[in-house]
Amino acid sequence: MRALLRNVRSDAIDGEKILVCRFFGKRISITDENTGKVIAELDVPTLDQVNYDTTLGDDMIVFYKRGTAEYNKRIHGGDIRLKSWLGFRKNIAVNCTGLVAEAVYPAEKGD
Repeated sequence: MRALLRNVRSDAIDGEKILVCRFFGKRISITDENTGKVIAELDVPTLDQVNYDTTLGDDMIVFYKRGTAEYNKRIHGGDIRLKSWLGFRKNIAVNCTGLVAEAVYPAEKGD
């Protein structure tokens, strides 16, 4: 999933597109915002929680040429939490520049 998000970030920057990563249950869909075309879909059985909300809607990440900041409700971005069937956890943070890293979104006042 990290690789997919990194590729979406690169495609948005290189192609000067607006790409939306939407989360539906355990499924991720990548869509070109301008054309509505679905670019990729991925099932993620370990997807547990999405803590990322945008001005276009909740449980999605909007990538554009400068990252994600223009569309974020939370100033620095958010995170995605994964949990395996055995109880192992992994967190993926996506910050305002669109950088994808294994981390948890930093807490803000009021969170």
